[in-house]
Amino acid sequence: MREKYTALPMFKSWLDKGKQHFNRIPILIWLNAITVVFLSILSLYARIRSKGAGIESLFSDPFYIGIFYLGWFTSISEIMWCSSIAICIFSGILLPSSNRQFKIFLFGSSLVMLLLFFDDRFRSTLILCAFFGTCKVVKLGVYSFYGLIIIFYAWLFRHTIRQTPYIPLLVSFCLFGFSSAIDITPISSRGIHAMLEDGTKLIGLINLTIYFWWICHQEISKNLRK
Repeated sequence: MREKYTALPMFKSWLDKGKQHFNRIPILIWLNAITVVFLSILSLYARIRSKGAGIESLFSDPFYIGIFYLGWFTSISEIMWCSSIAICIFSGILLPSSNRQFKIFLFGSSLVMLLLFFDDRFRSTLILCAFFGTCKVVKLGVYSFYGLIIIFYAWLFRHTIRQTPYIPLLVSFCLFGFSSAIDITPISSRGIHAMLEDGTKLIGLINLTIYFWWICHQEISKNLRK
């Protein structure tokens, strides 16, 4: 009985501490609440419509069907996307307001990479293909749109980019363009097609990630020395 009364104040102390910590990061309160509400609605829908198997599929492991190496390189590519985006956003927030031009460059870069990452992760182009049917035309239109965005991005931040060792960035964009071109090119060999499309994209992402890591590291180090 005494242990019960001892545990209650300890639990209340941890609860108060948890409230204090969450109040210091209010965005976490909203994100947790929105996620819980969304998952609850999804569970209710699955219960009413008997879609439990569909919900399970959303959380299935990549090797669920028995192939343990399924999607390994795709997962590595997604990690590279997330790393580049996180580096840019975190560094942009960390840098002082005196580095306004560089901060805008980092935030602009993160927006472009977010757009490409969402398409790569959630297969937005393939969803459009399913709606419109003419997959090759849809892909050509979407990839042309992304190409124009990258050209506009390069033109908009050309002065900032020139102050950095920009060749790796240029190599990444060229490899992304090559990967997109291979995607709409009919190649009979599945292995060669995958290597030319996804392999070149992976190399491009490695260059992209290291490029942003290096320039952000240099800029933050320069500000720390000041």
